[in-house]
Amino acid sequence: MSDFDQQLYNLGLRKVMGIYLRRYFDIHGDILPGDGLYSNLIKEIERSLIEETLRRLKGNQVQVAKLLGINRNTLRRKIQDLNISLETHNHDISTNL
Repeated sequence: MSDFDQQLYNLGLRKVMGIYLRRYFDIHGDILPGDGLYSNLIKEIERSLIEETLRRLKGNQVQVAKLLGINRNTLRRKIQDLNISLETHNHDISTNL
């Protein structure tokens, strides 16, 4: 694990997200981001979580749904709603590192 990866891991997801959000708002300055920020951020996090889990489990949706703790049909709906391509998640994970 690189030093940077170790620092991120030690901070934890909540602190990393807090840093990201502070910088996100700082970038916008006095102009607030558009409406729907909560929905947009949740969608981006959900998309990343599902894509990475699909990649790690080589596209096995049954295992992905189980690991995420959601119903397989819910996973399929989210894959469709988030326009996640399954073709890119069915090969060895080392090709995406």
